[in-house]
Amino acid sequence: MREKWMVYASWSAALLTGVVVGILLTGSGGKVNGLIGLLHADVGKTAAVAGKPYEMVLARSYLCGVRDEERQPIAAGHLPEVIGDYKGWEIVAAGPSQMILMKREQDISPACKANGHFGLSADGMLTLFHGVPAEQDVIQTFYRINTAKMEASLPKEELESLKRGIRIRNLAEYNSVLSTYGEFQLDSE
Repeated sequence: MREKWMVYASWSAALLTGVVVGILLTGSGGKVNGLIGLLHADVGKTAAVAGKPYEMVLARSYLCGVRDEERQPIAAGHLPEVIGDYKGWEIVAAGPSQMILMKREQDISPACKANGHFGLSADGMLTLFHGVPAEQDVIQTFYRINTAKMEASLPKEELESLKRGIRIRNLAEYNSVLSTYGEFQLDSE
């Protein structure tokens, strides 16, 4: 009986070890994940040999279409420690001197919160601008608006407000504008 227990215990330990190693080696979609992937890929050896710091690029992608990057020099020997601080980030590229991590934020960017305005472009597209629409600093375009249908359905002030620019300060306001004007989207035929 004791021998059977030992066999079951060893098989269970082997199975558990395999599962843990599998989880560490692959993340969602079978992509190499975090520290274990770095150790297997030997990323940073070239930078360490050359005596140059390794560059980590932290890229963020926001719902409003803004993408920003932050670059950090990292001593190659400290890379495994630093990468552990970025759980939830996806490794999108890794080379001998640089690694790019991406995080998809489920929010609008700080720049959109500070100065984002929805408006109409010259060709009638619902557009998110950095600043008022008159400045024409486009962040993201969405769809063409049926202004005739909108004029017939909404008070004139609504259309004028959209032409001047509707200020957004958070994700709720962003989604509200998209929802409100979505019903006036022109069908592309």
